[in-house]
Amino acid sequence: MIKKILRSSFIQSLWLTVKNYRIMSHDLGQYKSMRSRECRDVNNNAIPWYTYPAIEYINQLDFSDKIIFEYGSGYSTLFWAKRCKEIVSVEDSREWFNRLKDKMPDNVEYLLKENESEYVRVINNYTAKYDIIIIDGNHRYECAIEALHRLKDTGFIILDNSDWKEKTSKLLRDSDLIEVDMSGFGPINGYTWTTSFYFKRNVSLIPAHNQQPVHGVGSLKYRESD
Repeated sequence: MIKKILRSSFIQSLWLTVKNYRIMSHDLGQYKSMRSRECRDVNNNAIPWYTYPAIEYINQLDFSDKIIFEYGSGYSTLFWAKRCKEIVSVEDSREWFNRLKDKMPDNVEYLLKENESEYVRVINNYTAKYDIIIIDGNHRYECAIEALHRLKDTGFIILDNSDWKEKTSKLLRDSDLIEVDMSGFGPINGYTWTTSFYFKRNVSLIPAHNQQPVHGVGSLKYRESD
């Protein structure tokens, strides 16, 4: 009897482990991203190189009227371009810039700034302030200093790899921004990391759906009315 119970418990645990693996590798598209070394979901849509919890959160919100500035370009630029009004993205790698420039849609202003000072300070070439500023390239601490002056009072900053950039994270947190850390697995990598959001006190967020949160990838679809 005990052996039967243990065997049943083992089989159930094994089944749940396989199910979890399928959600991560297939439903979220991690296996495909690892093989291709491209940040894409299971449907081949471009996604940012952020943690999956951060991407799931972003997908809850409506950015159709938002103007974004991005330090460090990539598949994230293509992802945001589908969701926002305009995005300015700056890159300091000529090779990466040349690889992506022909893929950029019309609402992307794509800039190459190989010089560190020009890269960091290019955000100041624009008079407008930004709803969202993404810091996901080189010189993150210096970029964060500039970003703080260019962020709208209703906006927020995204810092990827914030667990590696504790000095930059502290700078943003100490600037009276509300820090929300989203740790977990993401595309391509075989380890977890953290993508953090730093919200202004007057941040304005609009849900993208009639329900928030919507069910995540792999979740059980229960409702309060059920």
